[in-house]
Amino acid sequence: MATMAPLTTDADEWDVLTTALNRYGVRHVAPGARVKGPVPAGEELFVRLAESTAVRLQEAIVILLLTHPDLDLAAQQAIDRLQGDQRIRAMHRYVAACALQRMWWTRLSTDLGLRPAIRQAYFSELGLPSLEEDMGRSTLLALSNREEMAYGYDAWAGYTSLMDLFLAELTDPKWGQRRARVR
Repeated sequence: MATMAPLTTDADEWDVLTTALNRYGVRHVAPGARVKGPVPAGEELFVRLAESTAVRLQEAIVILLLTHPDLDLAAQQAIDRLQGDQRIRAMHRYVAACALQRMWWTRLSTDLGLRPAIRQAYFSELGLPSLEEDMGRSTLLALSNREEMAYGYDAWAGYTSLMDLFLAELTDPKWGQRRARVR
């Protein structure tokens, strides 16, 4: 496996991570410059997204999991590598993806085809209600309230906007199609 050089600027980070997302068929973000050579995949991609200074890249964890729920174990392994606030925020995004998938199961299955459920993780650690309550809505509401108290922003509106963006992007016939270079 080729070694990736450390990033030197936010622009480099954006280009590498958006290229990696695009190779998974996640196309709501685009690189400013084409990246040649290896880009992170799987666990390493989740780590780099969580460590990114760009909120849109951090939020891409949710969209990547909704598009490719089979990457859930890679996401969990990445979260295990994180510490402090980055770990907590990554756990929040993972749980948000679980809740949103449950809330939007029929629409996602219609648009993307039947996919496995994202494995549930971090619910008890975060003290959140089960996905069984109100088809994930109670989970997402409790998570959003927790984020609002901790960080001072309207997380419910953020997740709603993110889901609106995602659902609008699903009209792209190339959405979610992995390109050959993704492992």
